[in-house]
Amino acid sequence: MSHTPKRDATHAAAEHQAAVQEFLATARAVPEREWERPVARGKWSPAQIAEHLRLTYAVAQNELAGGSGVKVRTSWLLRTFLRWRILPRILKTGKLPEGARATREIRPGDGPFDREQLLSALATSARNAEASIVRHWDDRPIHLTHHIFGGLDAATTMRFATVHTRHHARQIAERASG
Repeated sequence: MSHTPKRDATHAAAEHQAAVQEFLATARAVPEREWERPVARGKWSPAQIAEHLRLTYAVAQNELAGGSGVKVRTSWLLRTFLRWRILPRILKTGKLPEGARATREIRPGDGPFDREQLLSALATSARNAEASIVRHWDDRPIHLTHHIFGGLDAATTMRFATVHTRHHARQIAERASG
């Protein structure tokens, strides 16, 4: 079965939308008393995780609109190696490596964060970033910048955003069930 670029974009956007909805539902299921409590020692709270995602989408949207994104923080050699060796594994398995750290542009503050305002802002940021990625799907080059992997094309960006959002939904799922 052959894929057209438009079909690929539609499929990727639908998969991404499902991941965002999964995160939002999981975040809303976190009991109020757990919303601002870290998920583990030295880790973020569900509120901070939601803010991190909102910031991630806002920075991506800003870069697609011609503004600044994140700064690449790896050398050319290391970036090349990681793009060849690690990025394909992340995209295939849907799993981020343990201990991966967010770059400073997308690290949340201490809060507190109003849950409904934050989740509404997150949903809007995700929707806007996704629409921009789809609009730029066939652009060459499109370069949304990742702090470790460097410039990514639209398909890679959308898949990575899906993996990243699901990763964070899994992080807070235990809080939602407890």
